[in-house]
Amino acid sequence: MSGQPKTANIVIIGGGAVGCGVAYSLAKAGVEDVLLLEKEPTLAAATSGQAAGLVGQVRNSVERTQLAMWSVQTFCELQAVDTANPGWRQVGSLRVALNDKRVREFEGMKAVADEAGLETEFIDNAAANEHWPLMDFSAAKAVLWCASDGYLQPSDLTMAYVAHARKMGAQFLTSTPARSIRLEGGRVTGVETDAGVIECKTVINAAGAHAFHIAQSVGLELPIVPVRHEFFVTVHADGLVPDLPVVRIPDASLYLRAETNALLCGGWEPEGLSTDPRGFALTAEPPAIDPDYEVLGWFAEQLAPHLPKVNDLGLRSVFRGWPT
Repeated sequence: MSGQPKTANIVIIGGGAVGCGVAYSLAKAGVEDVLLLEKEPTLAAATSGQAAGLVGQVRNSVERTQLAMWSVQTFCELQAVDTANPGWRQVGSLRVALNDKRVREFEGMKAVADEAGLETEFIDNAAANEHWPLMDFSAAKAVLWCASDGYLQPSDLTMAYVAHARKMGAQFLTSTPARSIRLEGGRVTGVETDAGVIECKTVINAAGAHAFHIAQSVGLELPIVPVRHEFFVTVHADGLVPDLPVVRIPDASLYLRAETNALLCGGWEPEGLSTDPRGFALTAEPPAIDPDYEVLGWFAEQLAPHLPKVNDLGLRSVFRGWPT
């Protein structure tokens, strides 16, 4: 690609939310000469554009909780800017436990949140229903509320990172696939593209489903496997508004949120479809993903006891990708 520099301080491979977020963070920290390479014509073109955008801070360790809290702080800062914001909606979240074992897990997560300085509280079912009037919380054994959680639009977040990182000097090249990382004496010396070699001392691998292949070029075998994830969005319906909290029901393997005036619902498949990265090359695409309506229907069936209205809502679109 014309305009490719011959040198860079740090080269990031992969132009999704992670890669662009790293570029933004490095530029904000004052690191100069940061270059990101993306093989597609546009950024956020693969998995990031297919993500649901949920932002949850309640985790099982203090370190992970504080990292998520830092992310929320970043999203709030970006949202406060008049232009190039991530569509961040700090609507809160409800975690719903349907059995005693899950209640004990939530109690442990609440203790972790307290230690990390994250404000959470257990609320009763009536209070939960005030937050989500269309939902039936009668089966809930406990509901954990986090007011500072929320959701955003992953593509908007990615482009917000890019806009602000560019202002601070980071460069982004699209339609520029990295072919391999060059080593000399066991150290990185550059990244090879179709337009030549970019000399650098540091490479950050954020290549998503192709991260395995990028690592393989320096003799590493990353223990990662792309696993299919999909969710559906319904048609618009009365009572669904953007300010509804995110809801997670782990015992039903579900999450949901509003998507404008529609419902977005996905989940964690007990036996999710995966693909072996050794089965496709760096120069090839991962296997195509067709909507699995059996799985999507199972999500709806799991949700129906808690949101009966889902049975009356038509399907508008399906999103799917290969997160690693």
